[in-house]
Amino acid sequence: MGKSALLLVGVLGVFIILGTMMMQSLVIIQRVASVSDAEGEVLVKPANDTGFRALGDADEVLAGTVVRTGADGTVTLNWVDGSRVRLAPNSTMRVRTCSLNTSKKRITSLFDLESGQIWARVLPEPDRRVRFEVETPTATAVVHGTVFSVDVSNSGRTGVAVYEGEVEVQSERGSATLAPGQQATAQKDAAPVAAPAEDSGAWREQQGIIGPRLDLDAGETIALGPGAGSVTLSGTSEPGAAVTINGTPVELDRRNRFAAEVSAAAASDGMIVVAAADGRGGQTVRAVSVLTD
Repeated sequence: MGKSALLLVGVLGVFIILGTMMMQSLVIIQRVASVSDAEGEVLVKPANDTGFRALGDADEVLAGTVVRTGADGTVTLNWVDGSRVRLAPNSTMRVRTCSLNTSKKRITSLFDLESGQIWARVLPEPDRRVRFEVETPTATAVVHGTVFSVDVSNSGRTGVAVYEGEVEVQSERGSATLAPGQQATAQKDAAPVAAPAEDSGAWREQQGIIGPRLDLDAGETIALGPGAGSVTLSGTSEPGAAVTINGTPVELDRRNRFAAEVSAAAASDGMIVVAAADGRGGQTVRAVSVLTD
């Protein structure tokens, strides 16, 4: 084979490799989380950074990012499919992988919880396979479309509790499958065992995780300017949610955003009620106070 033929084969090989890499990048889409409900000290360390920095209002969380909360810190990570993870104070979690394989119709979300506690809401995808797992020093929680929590103590003990759906807790000593209202503890020297949850009332404080996402841009207080006859309410919900303002439906755009003009007269007793309902019967309600000058 001549030199020109060898050169041609080499060039074709390079193009094939580049084409394969480009197709792979088109097939696998990295999913990005927006942040909401950030309070107190919240730090992030992106994959290529050497140290932590304060979370900014416009920050987004990508795969490889470590999120850490201080003693007074909480934050919620939101993905476009409606999945959410909320970190409690004194927690450290790494987003190991978060991607969508468009060819295989598979969503993969893997997290490493080093310490502290998280609450999570994972929505089932009727036309996609979902792999959602939380790994701790002593166990892995394998999630099947559910609302659940995971906590890691200073000794490395892992606790998993399920509010809705099903979670399999795997450890080196064995595994246990949890149904709603159950919990399990995983330790290095004992297999996890399903048992009734000790404090189901604690979930009442996590309505923003139990029910559909409903974030309001202006918060729950809005000012009505002098002579203004209406206010604009806007925010973000989740795919498939039915959002209403004072009982009137409003549409979501492709980014799950909504906006509507509400007359001042519609603010009964200075309040506007915004609600979001999902197909499973869950509901999140926000009461917005309207202040007049």
